[in-house]
Amino acid sequence: MRLALRTFFVVKGEIKRIGLDRFSRIGRNGLIEYAGQTIPYAILAFDSEHGKLGELQYRECGYFVFDEHGNIDQQNQWNQVRLSQASEGNPNSFAARRLKYIRQEKTWHPTGEQLGQMISLVKKRR
Repeated sequence: MRLALRTFFVVKGEIKRIGLDRFSRIGRNGLIEYAGQTIPYAILAFDSEHGKLGELQYRECGYFVFDEHGNIDQQNQWNQVRLSQASEGNPNSFAARRLKYIRQEKTWHPTGEQLGQMISLVKKRR
């Protein structure tokens, strides 16, 4: 059994499927259409056998923060890395508490309706 990934953005309340190739290049190539925006994303992983998609097995959701040029806001990402390094070994430190807050803030949870729309988009393309 293999997994098949499908990726989505939620833009102004609309679910948009993003090709996996384009999604994987986001860190290198800017997406000018999202400049200055924070965009929710979802990665869905489905069972895949002989090219046929099965059940949803895993999902990851979050936000991409784009700078004014449509690039991922690297400063924001590096701040999380620095906090993670500073909090190692001390879960009660300010850095650890701030990192936990940022991670909760940066996690997007799709509604059941949004998740259903994403799955429906995937099944339409079978």
